[in-house]
Amino acid sequence: MKNTILIIPLVCLLTACVHDKQSASEPSEPLRTLAEQFKQPADCYKPYVWWHWMGSNFSKEGITKDLEAMKEAGIGGATIFNLASAVQETHAPTENNPWPEQTFRSEAYWEALRFAASEAKRLGLKLGLQSTPGYSTSGGPWITEERGMQQVVSSRTSLSGNRLIETVLEKSELPVYKGWGSTQQRASYYRDVAVMAVPEKADVKTYEILDLSDAMDTTGLLRWQAPAGRWTVYRIGHAPTMSNPHPLPDDLIGHALEADKMSKEQMTYHWRSVLEPLKEHLKEYIGDSFTHLLIDSYEAGDQDWTPDFRKDFIRLKGYDPLPWIALRNSAGERNDVKQFTEDYKEVVSRLYIDNGWKIAREMINEAGLKFYWEPYFGPFDSFESVAIPDIPMGEFWTGGKGAIWNTIPKAARIYGKRIVGAEAFTGRPEISQYTEDPAFLKHTADGSFASGANLLFLHHWVHQPFDDRYQPGMGMGWWGTHFGRHQTWIKPGKAFFTYLARCQMLLQQGVFISTDERMLHRKTSDADLYFIINPSDSIETRTFAFAMQNRIPELWLPDKGIICQAADWRESADSIFVNLKLYADESVFLIFPDKKENGYTAMIQPAIKVCGESSREVAGPWPISFAPKLGEPFQREFAVLSDFSEDKDTTIRYFAGTATYRKTIPVDANALGKQKRILLDLGEVNDIAELTVNGREADVLWYPPYLADITPWIKTGENEIEIAVTNNWANRLIGDEQYPADFEWGQDRGEKLGRAMKTYPEWFLQNQPRPSNGRKTFSIWYYHRKDSPLQKAGLLGPVRIIEQDVEME
Repeated sequence: MKNTILIIPLVCLLTACVHDKQSASEPSEPLRTLAEQFKQPADCYKPYVWWHWMGSNFSKEGITKDLEAMKEAGIGGATIFNLASAVQETHAPTENNPWPEQTFRSEAYWEALRFAASEAKRLGLKLGLQSTPGYSTSGGPWITEERGMQQVVSSRTSLSGNRLIETVLEKSELPVYKGWGSTQQRASYYRDVAVMAVPEKADVKTYEILDLSDAMDTTGLLRWQAPAGRWTVYRIGHAPTMSNPHPLPDDLIGHALEADKMSKEQMTYHWRSVLEPLKEHLKEYIGDSFTHLLIDSYEAGDQDWTPDFRKDFIRLKGYDPLPWIALRNSAGERNDVKQFTEDYKEVVSRLYIDNGWKIAREMINEAGLKFYWEPYFGPFDSFESVAIPDIPMGEFWTGGKGAIWNTIPKAARIYGKRIVGAEAFTGRPEISQYTEDPAFLKHTADGSFASGANLLFLHHWVHQPFDDRYQPGMGMGWWGTHFGRHQTWIKPGKAFFTYLARCQMLLQQGVFISTDERMLHRKTSDADLYFIINPSDSIETRTFAFAMQNRIPELWLPDKGIICQAADWRESADSIFVNLKLYADESVFLIFPDKKENGYTAMIQPAIKVCGESSREVAGPWPISFAPKLGEPFQREFAVLSDFSEDKDTTIRYFAGTATYRKTIPVDANALGKQKRILLDLGEVNDIAELTVNGREADVLWYPPYLADITPWIKTGENEIEIAVTNNWANRLIGDEQYPADFEWGQDRGEKLGRAMKTYPEWFLQNQPRPSNGRKTFSIWYYHRKDSPLQKAGLLGPVRIIEQDVEME
């Protein structure tokens, strides 16, 4: 589908701010309401972020700065995660953390959480919390082995019959968890379930299996008058899987377990342990600035037993599972055993859903909070599970097509869930190396919208607790796309976040009708909406046919916030045909209001038809003001536009920050007028450009083509143009690797994955000058080496002025 323009029809029932209005029967708002908000969508439509607090590293100063930066950037809210101080696959703590006393749920922790909720309220932001320490799944230090996830364990003893047997049946070796976040701890808790004797012969039937549970005492001594023949005796019990939440805050590593998800008793206990302290410490903010609890994707491993499992299995399936467990151990997966295995899986799923996830929803809602959940990857029915949370969520990773797993939006539509969230832009260290920018991210964002997501939770915005001189600062170990207040392009990046909000505002509206691959259809009371994207890497021109009449198509441009009449369309007896030319990765909404008089006509710009054009290149010299993200500003003049990364001057070659190019451009009077238009084409930009014309903010150009209509700001004579180009962190980080490290290196995962800072150095803790004068950046994970390839940086052009003759329709 690389060279195919995708058209996603959205026939929408339009309602404003529908986060808390999942029902398909909500009353609609007119299209006019959305048109009024299109320039700047309401807060409820803005993307959220995952706000990772790394171990004990949090501060009130950092909380305020983070939240103020979110507000300024156009973020609607955040979900707090309490993680290890650094993460690779899972736990990988940094040593010598500055605030070791700020442990999980210490008074300092609760004070910081209250402060965050208070600041969020002041700023009009919404906060939530990943429900368990770590990012998966549902557990904590309050869960003992007895309350933890359980699994069937058994020992086997082979015996000859036709005699009195007196022997001690050994317990099974107890589990050691091997999954994510494992601390290699062996279980110590064990309880017997049954003793079953299976005749050693072919084609054993379950009625031939004997239950010897009453013949064994509490020490394991079996006294049994065994019938003739060979027998295999199973001492069946259950023990904790030892699965633990991960990646845990440093002080909890080895001291927390996942709760038994098939036990109503244990899950009730778990959610009380989560919710009661929250209600105590955040009571004035719950339902106000503190709104939700989240469960990330399931990573707790399998569970196949709970103390009431035998009783529940009999209730649900009508037969006793224990003879079949023994038979499966002896006979393997023969056909009748395979059917039992399917029944077993269904019971496990049923108990997960009824005793686990439904309990979660009920208790979270009773506490005045919403339940957000990524319901997949576990031993439960994902499709049915989508019905449970207030907002079901999928996920997509940076670098791909952006589609979330199609089961999530499909089930959401069946169950009447209007909002489908997505963990967005999760990044592996090979891809997310402080090299990301909005142009790179747009392709996956559009793919997620096309797949059915309509509320993005950006992964990640890591909490920055330290002084601002330590940048890019704290990260989530090696994971994630680097949003956050220390990102070089966070200020102009508001244009990208606003684009996401505009798309989400329209994609959240209405009642879903049908879906196909990357196509959505929703119903409206007063408009038909189509979201059209070109996911290819080249310009595509195509004619689209719509089975309707007596409508006037409008183009809503979510990257600009502009509404205009479609320029090239015609109508036949039964269809409307619209011709669209889309640049690579361009996206538009094509909207057909039911009525020609829709109440927002004044907001619609006329269609523009280009009759002719001429262009001229803007030549040098180029005075440039460099504002490094770290360091002092300086001035240079370039005779011609060139790539900073190829400059001989190391302050330019390793530059990261904003470089502002200034130019005076003359414009003749005959180039201006009602039937004239002037465009500025910047050519190649690395990575995002803020454009100012005659002192007025004209545009932010964040993905190619970097082309702006500057007609409203141009005057006859001399015009002052400023192009503020911001590049990413990579070159400065590589520049620092030319100097000795002034900290101790931790684990080195190779050139593709990077290496850790092992411990916070004393000069950092004591607020002393850096020993290595050449190093400017500070982080906990370093993706680059001294010979890593530099990224293109700056304005490469060519910059052109384009003068057009146009007709307004």
